Amino acid sequence: MTAPFLLIGATGQIGRNILRHTGDRPVVALARRAEDVSAGPQTSVVRCDLAESLPDIAEGWPLEALATTPVWALVPHFDSLADRGVRRIVCFSTTSIFGKSGTRNARERGAVDRIAEAERVLQLRAVERGVGLTILRPTLIYGEGQDKTISAAGRFIARFGVYPVYGEAMGKRQPVHADDLAAAALLALADETTIGRTYALGGADILTYRDMVERIFATLEKPSRILRVPMLPAILDVAGRVTPGSELTGDVARRMNLDLDFDDGTAAREFGYKPRPFLQGGKADLMGSSF
Repeated sequence: MTAPFLLIGATGQIGRNILRHTGDRPVVALARRAEDVSAGPQTSVVRCDLAESLPDIAEGWPLEALATTPVWALVPHFDSLADRGVRRIVCFSTTSIFGKSGTRNARERGAVDRIAEAERVLQLRAVERGVGLTILRPTLIYGEGQDKTISAAGRFIARFGVYPVYGEAMGKRQPVHADDLAAAALLALADETTIGRTYALGGADILTYRDMVERIFATLEKPSRILRVPMLPAILDVAGRVTPGSELTGDVARRMNLDLDFDDGTAAREFGYKPRPFLQGGKADLMGSSF
């Protein structure tokens, strides 16, 4: 019988796809809202709020774990996982620690510092506790209709028929499907040569920001109407301040002209990562399976 693995974060866009990939392999899935987990017959769902202590697991703790939660949320529980016998962890961080490193926004700077510090602590504790750690850093994630970039752009275009950009919008991007990240996590978990390594994960296509938006227009079967707005950074700064919960800042516009393609093919060479082309699945890739 195949050994089970622990899935920390089973309801997010990567976690749901991991469960779709597991087949007959047993999984112990931790989720804050257990009723939201689409669980198969081999999946045991355990309620877990990472703001609290880890729960008891009746059947015992697996030796291996995948964590799709924000990387800083894993830090307070790392020693507890090691104490419970977990000896292998693959977790997700983000390439934002590079892409947003020059941001002018204080909230974004704080987030970048928090992520970098969480990675540093996890790597240190992994060595000290004898846990095999692999960190995966995705670029722009799409595919479930939940992301705040690709899907948000699709909804904006569907509603207004235009899309604003700043300058030439020629910065490079590598949008990556959540399902490809799920497959990558399982591949990395099974390959001990990835232990101690950190990988940037992008999609198969490297596109300029402008080309990425044009492909969204094409996927929605709409004529491409990209509008250059010189004051877009100032507009987004104001929008971010007056909109509750918004992550909009002027740097969102400025980054349209920065290259944010970080996947150099290392993951493909070292453990067989093979992402799909951008929006290969059409509108379902853009808006999610419920589109």
